[in-house]
Amino acid sequence: MRLSNPITVKELRGRMRGIRAILPMMAYLVVLGIFVLIQFADFGGQMQYRELADRGGELGFYLLYAQMALVLLLSPAYAASAITVEKERETFETMQTTLLTSWDIVAGKVFSGVSYALLLVLSSLPLLSLSFWMGGFDFVHLFWGFLIIAMAAMVVSALGIMLSTIFTRSYLATGATYGVIIGAIVVGYGFRLILDLYFSTHAGASGGFAWHTIPFWLSFTLNPFEMLTSLQSGDVSFYYRGSSMAMANPLIDNINSLLSAMHVPYAALHVVMTFVLSYLLLFLASYFLFRSSREGPK
Repeated sequence: MRLSNPITVKELRGRMRGIRAILPMMAYLVVLGIFVLIQFADFGGQMQYRELADRGGELGFYLLYAQMALVLLLSPAYAASAITVEKERETFETMQTTLLTSWDIVAGKVFSGVSYALLLVLSSLPLLSLSFWMGGFDFVHLFWGFLIIAMAAMVVSALGIMLSTIFTRSYLATGATYGVIIGAIVVGYGFRLILDLYFSTHAGASGGFAWHTIPFWLSFTLNPFEMLTSLQSGDVSFYYRGSSMAMANPLIDNINSLLSAMHVPYAALHVVMTFVLSYLLLFLASYFLFRSSREGPK
């Protein structure tokens, strides 16, 4: 995808003009500001230096959690209607007559949406600077935290675009997108609790490739909230968070060993897997868009 993609330029110009770009950002910062004030009110009056550093780390990660929730709430709203709105305005056929490929169209839509989400996240830096002042939150946490949030924005935007190419109405695509996101989070946590209970009751089991550990591993690794928790606790291995899992799995073992040897947090694996998942969703979106253009209106 080119940065000079006409779709990207058109979408960004449309989003950044007028008050439509300012109001969401103001609301975003107001919500985060109220959240910070509530946290400071909970801190109390006086505290020791060590406690101040602990509180600073908590505040920084609480802000990251809040931003993750807001990004997951705001990003799909635009992405899920990116293609359906073209159909509703009867400009879809005009867009298809251009020299742009289906990949250029869907990638341009996603890039513009993710760019605005990143602008929202970057606007919170003054609030996050309070955590740097208090201690307990450093540049490494900021870098990986922002990267996890950016990848979450990308994957939900790619999901919204893909569903937008399938449905013909914006409300259907938006509802399906939020349904998939909420369902994935709920099912992921529920699936992990079930498997966690299973592993805790079979702590003595061993041997084999243990295929049943793969869903447990995926439900943990693909969950952005789990990755923020892993980053906050300083974990560099899947086994530290899934402590009840005693069954060996060579695939997971080798990945953990590689991450430890590279001295990177476990969240790095989440970033790679989320990027691959986003690419696959965009590929499907470009395929469905191309197919719909060949089939013609129904």
